[in-house]
Amino acid sequence: MKSEGFADLHQHVLWGLDDGPQTSEQMRALLRQDVEEGIRLVFATAHAYPKLRAFDLALYRERLAEANACCESEGWPLRVVPGCEIHYCPAVPDHLSAGRLPTLGYSRHALIEFAPDVSPAEIEEAADRLYRAGYTPVLAHVERYRRLIRSPKRAMALREEYGILYQMNCNTVLYPRGLRTRYFVWRMLRERAIDLIASDAHDANARPVRMRAAYKCIAERYGTAYARRLMCGGGSLLGIGRDQ
Repeated sequence: MKSEGFADLHQHVLWGLDDGPQTSEQMRALLRQDVEEGIRLVFATAHAYPKLRAFDLALYRERLAEANACCESEGWPLRVVPGCEIHYCPAVPDHLSAGRLPTLGYSRHALIEFAPDVSPAEIEEAADRLYRAGYTPVLAHVERYRRLIRSPKRAMALREEYGILYQMNCNTVLYPRGLRTRYFVWRMLRERAIDLIASDAHDANARPVRMRAAYKCIAERYGTAYARRLMCGGGSLLGIGRDQ
């Protein structure tokens, strides 16, 4: 079973920016784990809260360059590309258009998160605003939104109607908490209503990568082709070439 060449669309890999690695050594350890897990493309999705504070783009770019320099010095076949996990507010489309927040790999896709109790109507409104501004939303860890979990059918209809891409975390695939979440995960994967599986890793120990284990689980239950599409095709899905 081949599992090399993963693209991890959601990872807090850059140090000193959020609740991810707090030192350059911790970042290096996480990058090493990425390589060991078979990841070849990782999106550095630091948290962004535009309603609360400005995103430090200069520091972000400095740490992104440091991460890639680390990979190059070690000879690791790993590329780190931009992105951020944006906590949505109505000003987000303007921030994206002004270049104040990085999109996923310089694409027209943005990783968006909401509060756990967000309503489907609020997600619809956000998706509409983003599309009008020319961006496709990627909903971070879809399994965390309680009102979507209660109705997989509504979640699937929302995805179809608005073209939202759904991302699910590796840990949820491996260890779904509670019967309702377990059913949601099974139903969404069975219906091929998840577009991307990502690690949402924050460090190499407490919140590690676990891409290989999630790949094996999905391949065994839902087929190798779907597993590869979910975990190896993130760059292609967003129009990002591996050699870009």
